[in-house]
Amino acid sequence: MKKTLSTLILLVSLISFGQNTEENTQLFKTKIKANVTLHDSINLDNFKELVIIPGGHLKKELEKINYFSKIMTHDELTKQIKKAGLDHLKYNFKTKEGAKSIYTDYKKFIYVAQALSNADKNIHQIIIIDPTTGEKVFEVEGRSKTNVIGISAGTKYLPQDMNNAMLNELVNYIRANSKTYKQ
Repeated sequence: MKKTLSTLILLVSLISFGQNTEENTQLFKTKIKANVTLHDSINLDNFKELVIIPGGHLKKELEKINYFSKIMTHDELTKQIKKAGLDHLKYNFKTKEGAKSIYTDYKKFIYVAQALSNADKNIHQIIIIDPTTGEKVFEVEGRSKTNVIGISAGTKYLPQDMNNAMLNELVNYIRANSKTYKQ
């Protein structure tokens, strides 16, 4: 009886441990979840050739995700457009029409950025913008904290756990919208 009971407890423990798939599939280590506020379905495989990021933010993380073929900043893209001899007025990344022209005439890409919310400066976001429409297709949010001790008391920061949770939601979005993504 004791042996049967201990075997049953061991079996239940192993099954419940094995069912914790969320922790097993996290690329970025964290125990918290971020708030996904927008999750429009698109075929990300149409955009995986190139990802544009502002100022190098998220470069290491996107490399770790290992989905996009090439990661480029705004400045690097602008240099490539000039090098290709394209009209910088027509291919201006900062306009909806310019981004669409770059996508259709030069190279397919998607835009990924980390920013502060326009509505609440305590909210950090990771967003994805579809250059063919100029619209956000994904947005995840995390709340910043305020330092209360030391020289930097009163300054706001995004805790690493929250940043990792937001990045995990980005990975989940890629998984849900790509047929080719393999980790």
